[in-house]
Amino acid sequence: MRIGKCAGIIAAVLLLTGALGPHIAGAAAEEQAPQAGPEATAPEHAGIYKKLLIRNAMVIYGNAEPPFGPANVCVEGGRIAAVGRVPRGWVPDAVIDATGKYVMPGIINSHIHLQEARGGVPQPLQYELNLYLAAGATTVRDVGADWNKAKEWRALSNAGKLVAPRILLYERIWASKGAHTAELIREGVRYAKAQGVDGLKAFAMDRDLAAALLDEAKKQGLRTAVHIAVSETTAKDWAELGVTSIEHFYGVADAALYGIQNFPPEHNASNEIHRFGRAGELYIQPNLNRKKLSEVLDLMIANNVTWSPTLSIYVASRDVIRAQNLPWYKDYLHPSMEQYFLPDLRNHGSYFLGWTNTQEVRWKKNYQVWMEALKEFGVKGGNIAVGDDAGFIYSLYGFGQVHEMELLEEAGFHPLEVIKMATVGGAKLVGMEDRLGKVRQGFIADLLVVNGNPVENLRILNPYGTEVLTYDGKVIDNYSPVMPGDPKLEVVRGGGIEWTIKEGIPYHVPTLMKEVKAMVDEARAERDRAKKN
Repeated sequence: MRIGKCAGIIAAVLLLTGALGPHIAGAAAEEQAPQAGPEATAPEHAGIYKKLLIRNAMVIYGNAEPPFGPANVCVEGGRIAAVGRVPRGWVPDAVIDATGKYVMPGIINSHIHLQEARGGVPQPLQYELNLYLAAGATTVRDVGADWNKAKEWRALSNAGKLVAPRILLYERIWASKGAHTAELIREGVRYAKAQGVDGLKAFAMDRDLAAALLDEAKKQGLRTAVHIAVSETTAKDWAELGVTSIEHFYGVADAALYGIQNFPPEHNASNEIHRFGRAGELYIQPNLNRKKLSEVLDLMIANNVTWSPTLSIYVASRDVIRAQNLPWYKDYLHPSMEQYFLPDLRNHGSYFLGWTNTQEVRWKKNYQVWMEALKEFGVKGGNIAVGDDAGFIYSLYGFGQVHEMELLEEAGFHPLEVIKMATVGGAKLVGMEDRLGKVRQGFIADLLVVNGNPVENLRILNPYGTEVLTYDGKVIDNYSPVMPGDPKLEVVRGGGIEWTIKEGIPYHVPTLMKEVKAMVDEARAERDRAKKN
């Protein structure tokens, strides 16, 4: 009896001090609310609810600590009102039963392009938006779209009138004033600020012009993203000048070369077969110096430069046959996208004309060194964000985002670290780390309810789902004791995100994907009719 009393006291102390989960400790003194009345049913897709309860979930907080739970997540007015116990007297308007499921922060996709046409062929904007929501993106950073349309989409999303992630616009409209003098660039930055951009996108520039762009951006309070390419400036220059983020891989290895990359005399940088073929050799140049590469990474970290590597957008270059035959294309690849992906130098990223095994081998080796650099950058404290740059190079919106996370695990990061990059890392990049990226009381209620444990298998986040092992109808892991031929053992399609919640608005992922398939089916039928005529 005395032992039991002591054990109870110890457990109470542990709970109150947070030793059993620091994010539920604050709710320890609250009483569990009575069962919700009959009116508190499961939410409707895209419904508006003042109070939403996610019940009995395992919680992935977002900052790379292990999951905890089961716990309840209370959402009120678009914010997380409580994590742990339901406050006394708090009655929800709708309830999501998350028993056996995991809740994590919404994903911040740091590099996308809003597109309603591919190669001049119309494509529904909602097709892209549904796919990103279905993959768990609750915030997207657009880095190149039609400005006038994009700012309307942003406003509709902010008002809850468009089924869409939160949209941040990092645009290049600053260049409309001219990009060949410092004075014009500064004028352009001020113009972009007045137009209401969230940030600026830059491409290859001479150092003096880049300096003017970044200096004026700082004065105007604007964050910046750069696709460096092969130019006078490298990651070293942009980091010294104070860019917010470096996209892709260009410029990083360039800064660590003794001399320049070895291009053949016939190389044409405007020919994408040449451009992307040689890009796959950048990190494996014989004059790459690893010590210099480490110094560049250290500089980026010291100057708070985020790296958005977009590993997934180039992955077809190391295995194009795999990329052309992804299983989800059967149901979800829109005809406009299918046509755009075909080898055709008129379409950006459709460069697989005469693509060779030798080029793929070089790309594979390039990835090895690139991933080693990313791992070093992350281990040393550098901020890495998740972005997919989909809509090009056989990468489909949302699916590329999930593959990006898988590739970051391939680079050597623990799944919890990868989830942190997709949430906390993205929030830090866009300057919203005080309100996004964690399942934390007071934060914006951007949340995912996942059918399974993404820490065990990141592929669980794929909107197509993934194969899971079940025994007698219950999911088990593949280390469970099983016997060959056991009729209760079965492989089924499972996983996927069930609910993507943006600012308290629940979007039902199966409904989103059903709508995507209907768009694809309709477009395919229209295409087939046109062929007959």
